[in-house]
Amino acid sequence: MRSSLTISLTLLVVVIVCGVMNIRMTKDISGKYVSAAEELRIMTQDEDWPRAAETVQAYHSDWKGTLEWLQMLINHDDGDEVSRALERIEAGILDQDTGTCLEGCAELREAAEHIYHRDAFTLGNVL
Repeated sequence: MRSSLTISLTLLVVVIVCGVMNIRMTKDISGKYVSAAEELRIMTQDEDWPRAAETVQAYHSDWKGTLEWLQMLINHDDGDEVSRALERIEAGILDQDTGTCLEGCAELREAAEHIYHRDAFTLGNVL
């Protein structure tokens, strides 16, 4: 009986620690891409197309690497939304279309915020 209780408590601690680590990780990733959306929005408004093209390619490349392991932790659709937003921004930059870029930046911001909010330790998510 005592060993069962010890095993159960140990497993509970492991689950809680893993959950907290997951929350911190998704919060960091979410914050990074929310900031990226703002950075790309500013570059788009300034019509700094060459710098914006380099920046979005760097973020997109980094996102692809992150997504490989992140999809084990988050909903697959949430990752796809970020990917689509980055692709829209990239296309807008190539066409030098401010409207498409700004729309893509808004989508990226919202999609990145969802990564964390869906994993946040809230009563709604627990229930």
